[in-house]
Amino acid sequence: AATVPLDGLRVSLSKPVPVARSKGYLWFPTMTRLAGGELFAVLSTNLDAIVADRTAAVTWSGDGGLTWSELSSIDPKGDLYSESTLRLPNGDELLYPFNLYPRPDGMSWIHQIVSGQKGKREVRLVKEGLIVTGWPRPDRSFNEKLGLSGFGFNGQTLVSRDGSHLATLYGHFKDEAHYSLVLVESRDGIRWKYRTTIAGDDCKLEGGEGPCESAICRLKDGRLMGVFRLASNVPYGQTFSSDEGRTWTEPVAMANAFSVQPSLVVMRDGKVALSGGRPGLFLWINADGSGQDWQRVDILAHHNATHPEESIGQPGHTTSYTEIVALDDTHLIYMYDRVPHGWSAIPEESPDTNSIWVMRVSLEQP
Repeated sequence: AATVPLDGLRVSLSKPVPVARSKGYLWFPTMTRLAGGELFAVLSTNLDAIVADRTAAVTWSGDGGLTWSELSSIDPKGDLYSESTLRLPNGDELLYPFNLYPRPDGMSWIHQIVSGQKGKREVRLVKEGLIVTGWPRPDRSFNEKLGLSGFGFNGQTLVSRDGSHLATLYGHFKDEAHYSLVLVESRDGIRWKYRTTIAGDDCKLEGGEGPCESAICRLKDGRLMGVFRLASNVPYGQTFSSDEGRTWTEPVAMANAFSVQPSLVVMRDGKVALSGGRPGLFLWINADGSGQDWQRVDILAHHNATHPEESIGQPGHTTSYTEIVALDDTHLIYMYDRVPHGWSAIPEESPDTNSIWVMRVSLEQP
């Protein structure tokens, strides 16, 4: 539908297609590509708040995102919204909860397993086993009335060079005013242990929330890169690690990339793609794979140009929470939401709906 010329790169964008619609809450998408090749998405159907029983709907695509299955709920009901996934050795996908609860030796809660077998569209609830231990100091509860721990899984997972898994959580340590972003490690994806703090309460960057929502990736030179939120409408923080996440460079503010829930993809040739926004919806491309020198594509403007009848108007008419997933060596898929009534619930009598959209992106040498 459109081609955007960048320096040393041509970006082609398909016409966006809808994934799902609802007159109720439908936003904050999480998406992953399963071992069998299908795309799988978890969509929040809950208000934007930390509650004990956050609800979600799930959907699959078997044709690269062009069409999607009807929304399905997950039974039994419970705290079933996930923002972080991990591929298990048998090809299944593990979905991590954000909410965790205190245990004598750490933090724990239920999790979900999605079948990675193509065509077997099944989600299974697992009620025990997941735990995070080794915390260096006490935490501060997200919600004392609900009895929650102070940290939750969020962001992307990686495999370390020694074969262990790496994941990120954010939350509060006791007596600290700002969020801290931490890295944990696991051999099996179930039993996790604190490894280090990527960026903490003492982070000097602009943003009153502190380091929180994040994404991590491995660059083509082997370093790890982390990108994280500090608040709405301020630049992302960025940091690097050359020792598998044990230590991280002093965070810096990214020059033109902002501001909530980043998502990262490293293409086979090393190009790095970053999605996010607020205000707006954007895709940033780093062509040389260094994690520096980002070029920007305006996804919101492309949506409005191709769907003027369902445009995203005011800044609050999308959460700017996005997800990108690589489809092959040169293509990725970009998912985002449209919330035409802003942050409020949609009145049942309204003809307009909350909706989730995807577009395909091609990254080509000119």
